[in-house]
Amino acid sequence: MQWGELHNIWLMILLVVVIYLSITVYQWRERIKKTFTDKELFPFVFPITSSKRYGFKIIAFCLALFLIVIALMDPLYGDREVKVKREGIDMVFLLDLSTSMNTQDVAPSRLDKATKLITETLHQLGGDRASLVAFAANAYTVSPLTNDYAAIESYLQNVNTELISSQGTNYLNAIQEATKSFKGAANSSKLIVLISDGEDNEETVSQAAKIAKDQGIYILTVGVGTQKGGPIPVYYNGYAEDYKKDQAGNTVISHLEEKNLRELAKDTNGMYIRLDNTQEALSEISRYKARLEKNEISNSTTRDMNHIYQWFLAVAVGLLFVELLTSEYKIFNKKKK
Repeated sequence: MQWGELHNIWLMILLVVVIYLSITVYQWRERIKKTFTDKELFPFVFPITSSKRYGFKIIAFCLALFLIVIALMDPLYGDREVKVKREGIDMVFLLDLSTSMNTQDVAPSRLDKATKLITETLHQLGGDRASLVAFAANAYTVSPLTNDYAAIESYLQNVNTELISSQGTNYLNAIQEATKSFKGAANSSKLIVLISDGEDNEETVSQAAKIAKDQGIYILTVGVGTQKGGPIPVYYNGYAEDYKKDQAGNTVISHLEEKNLRELAKDTNGMYIRLDNTQEALSEISRYKARLEKNEISNSTTRDMNHIYQWFLAVAVGLLFVELLTSEYKIFNKKKK
C-alpha cells in the first residue's frame, strides 16, 4: 500500500492527544462525582453508567477518528489502466524577429514584451499543442508542435533579432512556414498567434491571409509597439551602440502598423489585439481560443493506483453513527422494591 497524501500523517499526533483528553475527562468526571456525593446516594443522584458501554463508545469514537486520518492520507492499493484523452487545438506562435522589434517604445522592448506574452500564454495551455516559428524576411521553425511547453520557454530565452540574418518583414514567408507545422496534425482547430509591430516590407499581407484561409487556419494578430514609435537600436556583440539610420543619415523611427495586422486577422476570421497590458492580452487570447472547436489530439494509456480512502471513510462514518446511538447509561434513579 502507498499513500497519496502522506504529509497528513501529522494528524496521528492530534489523534493521540484527543484519545488522551477523552480518557482524562472521563477520569476527572468520575472523581468529581465521588467527591461531592455520598456513595449510598450516588445511584439516586447520578445516572448509572455502564463502564463497558462507555468503553465501547470511546473505542468506537477513537477508531473512527483513526480511520478518518487514514482516509485523509489517501491510501493507494493495486493498479489499474487509465485511458488519457488529450483534447485541444494546435497553435503556432509566429514571432517577429526583425530589427524593429528591438525598439524600446514599450518597456523593456517590443521583443521582450512579445516573448513574455508567449511565455504567459504557454502557462495557460492545457491539452493544446504549441509550436514556435521565428521570422523576418525569412522564417524558421524553432520548435515543432509539442506539449513540452518548457522546451519552447527555453528557446524563447535565447531568441534575438540577430538569429535571422536576412532582415525585413515578410508575412507570406512567415505564414507559409507556420502552415508546415500543421501538416500531419490531428483534425483539430488550427490557430496562428502572430506577434509583430506590423511593418510589412514586402506587402504580402493579402497573399499570406489567403494561404491561411484556404487551409482553415485562424490568425490572431498581436500588435506590439506604439503609434508614436521610437528609434531602432543597433546591436554589436549584444550591446546597443547606435540607432538605425536611413540613407540620408537620419535616425529611423519605427511605428506600430496596425492596419496590416487587422487585415490579417479579419481575412482569416481571427482577432486583433494591441499588446498594451500583458494580462489583458492573455484574457483576450483565452476567450478567443475558447470559441474554437477542440478535438482529441492524442489518446494514451497509463497505469494508476486505486484510491481506497472511501472505504475507510465509510467505516468511520458507520462507527460514529453507532457511537452516537449507543447510550452509556443503564437505568436512571430506579429504586429497588
